[in-house]
Amino acid sequence: MELSLEDLKRALDEPGRTADVCSTLLGAWFENISRRLGDALSAKGSEGSESRAAVDAVARSIPHLDSSARRRLLGSPWVSGFLGNPSGVAYENENGESISTIHALLLAVLAENPGRQHHCGSSELSDHSPHESALGDWTLKHHRGGTERVQRPRLGGVIVLDGDSRLSRRYEAESGTFCRPCLDISQEEMDAIGEKLEAAIHMLDEAAPHLGLLVRTFTRRVLVRKSIEEGEDVALLNLGSEYRPIHAGCIRMLNVHRTEMTVDLCAEAILHESVHSFLSAYEDVYGKFMSGSIRVRPVSPWSGNFIPNHSLAHAVFVYYAIHQLLDHVRRCRSTFDPIMLKRMKRRLMHVDGGFFIERRMSALFLLDFPASAEFMGLVDNVQSVIKRIDRPSADGEIAEDLT
Repeated sequence: MELSLEDLKRALDEPGRTADVCSTLLGAWFENISRRLGDALSAKGSEGSESRAAVDAVARSIPHLDSSARRRLLGSPWVSGFLGNPSGVAYENENGESISTIHALLLAVLAENPGRQHHCGSSELSDHSPHESALGDWTLKHHRGGTERVQRPRLGGVIVLDGDSRLSRRYEAESGTFCRPCLDISQEEMDAIGEKLEAAIHMLDEAAPHLGLLVRTFTRRVLVRKSIEEGEDVALLNLGSEYRPIHAGCIRMLNVHRTEMTVDLCAEAILHESVHSFLSAYEDVYGKFMSGSIRVRPVSPWSGNFIPNHSLAHAVFVYYAIHQLLDHVRRCRSTFDPIMLKRMKRRLMHVDGGFFIERRMSALFLLDFPASAEFMGLVDNVQSVIKRIDRPSADGEIAEDLT
């Protein structure tokens, strides 16, 4: 079944459709990524580069993966990282040496392939040992008695929580989260972060179970970074989250250990970035919503910042999903803490305010080449839905709740 743009909206606002849309999209995405990986390996292997041995080893090993291991590999950040930059650097190892994206991909393949030594076929490459699984759900710890496989904690029973991997400590100048300092997270802090994020997932499940399902489908790993200590000046504090398609299925969260990063903010951040992952999967399969070229940037009605047209396209769906969450929280108010509920209602007013602009949402885009009429019609429809839901109560119920 081919999905339409309208199906994206249905996954967010029709609980009975979410599972079908997510399942269909994920299946199509795996097929697409598999095909792209084959093409990229062929192109890389024809370069005659120093990476030829790694390319050959990856190509020989993948067919020996069972169906589960194959999906784990394809859904990992090592495949998307290689596809995004076949000649790039994945991370630095413990010795400060740069590990290329093709060698990081090879290590992921070896981790998922029990017969890796037999299929690798190169004594040089056979000496490479994976330090964690493709999805990061287990890592190898070395000690005097040998090597131990340690499971990383999971959120909602599915999503890996990672604050110590080489990927989580990577530096990216262009990233809003990974450009920040990377401080060590204590076990006590990590336990507190896990409890907070687990509570955030529970909030999603409680208020909008269909959105909890979407999160579990398109987010496989939460990378947490600490850039400031608990007692440091709040003026230096940066809170934030991010999704970058170069690391598929991974969302990044900054300074979750701080008390200022409340459970409700965490729930919103997880949903926000998971919807980006959901939309990116759709674009991988069916093509971009619009050109990524930047000549003139439109203004975001939510932040007031000048952002790329493509980012605004994502923002419409992201804030529509957040509206769904906050509106469901408002409707089941007895379940939640009153102070938290008041914060979330204020956030609902902010989110809806972006949709309540006097112009049609489609008129905000500043494009050299028009986007499809279907897409423009859909963003205007999303805007009209929000106005229809909340206009009668905008000056009544919500304002009264905030007193």
